[in-house]
Amino acid sequence: MTTEKEKLQGIVKELIANALDAGATEIQASVKIEADKTVITVKDNGSGMNEKEIKNALKVLHQIRRDEIEDYYGILAGNSLMASGLNLVGMLVDDAVVESGSEGTVITVIRLHK
Repeated sequence: MTTEKEKLQGIVKELIANALDAGATEIQASVKIEADKTVITVKDNGSGMNEKEIKNALKVLHQIRRDEIEDYYGILAGNSLMASGLNLVGMLVDDAVVESGSEGTVITVIRLHK
């Protein structure tokens, strides 16, 4: 069984891997664990996304959280050789915000504690 810590680590690893894939040379990651939720923000100076890419990322990140399979997929997050990483992150989070432009991207995801 995947622990909550491992799921959060997988989410952070995947978001950082995406920033590196976008050519980022500076990446800031923050994790804030609160009583009812965890908020993860990754900011980078990579190539950024256009409006279509932002829309597609939000679609993937806003899919329904899949508690019944998240133990299996949670271990795959952060391992792009196994499956689409952002898709796996979308299965593990409850909400997401994506801001992007020519100076980089900021992705914030929220995982509610259930």
